[in-house]
Amino acid sequence: MNIIKNRRLFLMISGALIFLSIAMLVFFGLKLSIDFTGGSRLEVSSFGEDLNKVKIEETYNTENIRVNSIQETEGGFRISSALISKAQKDIIIKSLNAREQSFEVLGPTIGGETRDKAILAVVLAVIAITTYIAIAFWRSGGVISSWKFGVAAIIALIHDVVITLGAFSLFGLLFGVEIDALFVTAILTIMGFSVHDTIVVFDRIRENITNNVKKLSFEEIIDISILGTIGRSLNTSMTVIFVLFAMALFGGETIRWFIIAFIIGVTVGTYSSIFIAAPILLEWHNFDKNGGIKNLKVNIKNKLKK
Repeated sequence: MNIIKNRRLFLMISGALIFLSIAMLVFFGLKLSIDFTGGSRLEVSSFGEDLNKVKIEETYNTENIRVNSIQETEGGFRISSALISKAQKDIIIKSLNAREQSFEVLGPTIGGETRDKAILAVVLAVIAITTYIAIAFWRSGGVISSWKFGVAAIIALIHDVVITLGAFSLFGLLFGVEIDALFVTAILTIMGFSVHDTIVVFDRIRENITNNVKKLSFEEIIDISILGTIGRSLNTSMTVIFVLFAMALFGGETIRWFIIAFIIGVTVGTYSSIFIAAPILLEWHNFDKNGGIKNLKVNIKNKLKK
């Protein structure tokens, strides 16, 4: 299987997925929980009477309270809404004839701080990963600059995160799934998993560059490096995915979407480490080898003259 020979196909598939994900995020966005926006979260269970989403929405509307989302839990519902007082909460529970399981209130200021800290955490993680890879791969035999390994890994990482976010934009639209602080934890873990898998491939590329006794081309080195690590990557990822599926099925409603984020991230991360990261490295190498930006400008000028 010549992965590098068919790299344009894999890059096109990823390009299509990223385009769809960005379109989802632009037009529909993410359904943010009160962790980021502020508000109230009430979890209730029924006393035996039928308790459903319609009844909950009608009760909240009667009190002129905006409902953000209603999610089913084991034996009840979790309702995210605009900020409500304890008195309003008591009225709602009485109207629903329900039992209160938990009640949480988060102000908009705290929610904004949580959002800002989440963004900062992701940015710092990206900077740290790029720096680490650039330092770790500074010995690359002079074939390619070490910092390009770091940038290629980050591009693959962004690929994984954007597709995961796009999927949850779709889930928010279809199922009302909210993005909370736990989801940020999932994203950071996905980033770590993605980079870890990519580094394994890159390390084999660096090793084969150093020990290139057969004087292979850079394209051939990348191809044998991918083939040499693909079995290990797939075995590791499939083991993780099997465990995650078991947790998603039997772990309860509270962590289900958190686990689904992991499943999507690990699957896409495995794909990008094999089919995206190294091909990007090769395309970049070929681009520089053929004159880079300077040659691109000349070609554009020539086309404009025609």
